[in-house]
Amino acid sequence: MKTIFGGIRAKLLAGIVVTVPVVATILALRFLFRSLDALLGPWIGALIGRSIPGLGLAATFLLIFIAGIVATNYAGRRVIALVEKILASVPLVRRVYGASKDIVESATLSQRHLLRDVVMLEHPRRGAYSYGFVTSYTTRQAPGGTQRLANVFIPGPPIPTTGNLVAVPVEELIYLEMSVDAALKLIISLGITAPRELRGRDRGLPLEGHLGPQRLGRRSFRDDPRDRPPVG
Repeated sequence: MKTIFGGIRAKLLAGIVVTVPVVATILALRFLFRSLDALLGPWIGALIGRSIPGLGLAATFLLIFIAGIVATNYAGRRVIALVEKILASVPLVRRVYGASKDIVESATLSQRHLLRDVVMLEHPRRGAYSYGFVTSYTTRQAPGGTQRLANVFIPGPPIPTTGNLVAVPVEELIYLEMSVDAALKLIISLGITAPRELRGRDRGLPLEGHLGPQRLGRRSFRDDPRDRPPVG
């Protein structure tokens, strides 16, 4: 009897794994379709005297395409700059528009340039390690001289678009032999897709037993001119 119920439970779990992502995708696309269609659909329906599902969505995409054409030529950029200047002069609108623009620009950046390196670092306490992505490098003027820092984004699973941003000395980072896509899958899956063995990116050696002061796989910053400290 236990074997029968165990088999039924396994089949149900397998069915949930298959159907839930499909249903979630359908619901998300349905919501997106209705939201975009509702932007211009009622106005167009009032003009032509009838409501046609999907016409508002097509009009929205056409409007976005025209806006893209305008934004990619000199005269259009001047007009957009003028509009942004006007919006920036209105206190409440300035905050909403600025935040929305930053989010959209970040989301449309190439993942390769936005998330540059996959690392591990001691966070939130010593002895506990978090996965993170280096987004940029900077320097800090310390009493003992210039200190090289990495801006590391630590995403919060299972939604990697939220998390913490910390500035960490580069010598405290462990650069992993892992692609950005693989690291994102690891975070979204709550660690289920984690590799059996983590390796330092440069030397390709297992990290076990080497999480102390001797870090593995640190990249030379001479590989990328953008990573070099400013002169002077």
